Amino acid sequence: MSASNSWAECAAVFRTTRAVFLEHEKAKAELKGLMPEDAKEAIGHGVRAKRSKSGAVSFDLLDVEARHAALQ
Repeated sequence: MSASNSWAECAAVFRTTRAVFLEHEKAKAELKGLMPEDAKEAIGHGVRAKRSKSGAVSFDLLDVEARHAALQ
């Protein structure tokens, strides 16, 4: 695949983002561990965690402008 420009571009992105991806996954695992078992939702510092009925936790980024507007 060394002759393919697309492969080279994607391989470069994969290699340069790998460490950040692993850091991201570690942070998600730690956030899940910090969320109380009985909580359905946790919000803080621009992140919302939601627990599904099956117990899976998903994360959303909150819009900073909307968050500030709600406080005013």
